[in-house]
Amino acid sequence: MKRKITKIFLINFLIIFLVFSFFSTVYAEEEKKDGYFTVYEEGTNHIIFRTSMFVSVGDQYLDEENRLYEVSEVKGDMAYAKFKEKVDIEKALQANENDNIQEAFKEAGQRVIAIYHTHSDESYVPTDGKPSIPYRGGIFKVGEALKRALEQKGVKVIQSEKPHDPHDAGAYHRSRRTAMELLKQRPDVLLDIHRDAVPAEEYTSSVNGRPIAQVRLVVGRQNPQIKMINNFAWQIKAMADKKYPGLLKGIFYGKGSYNQDLYPRTILIEAGTYTNHREKAEEGIQHLADVIMATVYGADYQKEPTPMGRVTQIPGEKRSSGGTIFWIIFIAVLGIIGYMIISTGGWNEFKSKIKKFGSSEFSNFLGNISISKNKKSTFEEKSEDGNDENFDEGSGCTGESEENKKEIR
Repeated sequence: MKRKITKIFLINFLIIFLVFSFFSTVYAEEEKKDGYFTVYEEGTNHIIFRTSMFVSVGDQYLDEENRLYEVSEVKGDMAYAKFKEKVDIEKALQANENDNIQEAFKEAGQRVIAIYHTHSDESYVPTDGKPSIPYRGGIFKVGEALKRALEQKGVKVIQSEKPHDPHDAGAYHRSRRTAMELLKQRPDVLLDIHRDAVPAEEYTSSVNGRPIAQVRLVVGRQNPQIKMINNFAWQIKAMADKKYPGLLKGIFYGKGSYNQDLYPRTILIEAGTYTNHREKAEEGIQHLADVIMATVYGADYQKEPTPMGRVTQIPGEKRSSGGTIFWIIFIAVLGIIGYMIISTGGWNEFKSKIKKFGSSEFSNFLGNISISKNKKSTFEEKSEDGNDENFDEGSGCTGESEENKKEIR
């Protein structure tokens, strides 16, 4: 009787764990239907940022001045965050330049960047007339502006026009299929372009004396690749600060995943907000095209790639990619075991199955795992020239002192 109770407890725990993990991620990736969150500095009336994304305790924000905050309390539409540290993000850029990391991004073949839009209805009221246009929002025009700017700089750009409506908690699940299809094209970068839903002044700024709508980067915390994604985000932020001060608002570290577990060089971009003129968002995103090119391919990206060109491996990428695969396999195995225990009718029957390990059923199953483990990731296929040894796997991309390498949790 005691063993039976233990079995039931373990099965229920496994099911609850998997379901909770899935739905907590989905909830975090939702946006407020009406209104937005205002995040204040703890103990003051100073507004750190505003966002239509759901804000949770533990979320972090790197502001325009590279001050890092962590959300400590959420009350309705208001949240409070405590200051953690001032990040010397310039060192991220210096490390890239000094260690010739950007040189490694140059490819022997064609440079490719992919764009898609999870929230395909998002629009800009002053230009498009409404905040939402189902299946074909104004956000596609912003994506097209980014595509043109990148193509003018010598990059092949694949922009998916596939809609993922409705704008609900399942949008990222639907857009995940699109992202996976785009990754088959082996892009160097995968960009998910959005716009925010806060007052216009939150994103209003100027670059070189011209008014623009700023951009904000979003990194998913619920993601085993967060170290790599954060490295990439810091590289973009450092380059933007250097080339176009005022362009990039900051980096929001939200509780979701945002499909960033799929690839180490993917990022979510908020291009202005629904109350900005779309043309201003397009102008801002065109500046971002130059920043992305300089970050990924180096400051001299306009030069033709050489036959011996290489693809960058972000420091720590190989190790973290291995960790990602481990967690994916671990969760999958847990799910399979739970399913088999339930489907076979109990623990004893399941053990009987295990004893038949050599049967054709299990041989085929393990054969599939073996094949999967031997497949190279998209990124690893592009790193066949063995440049891994050029980088310190555990160091991150910033080249900062140990105290400044704190991982965003």
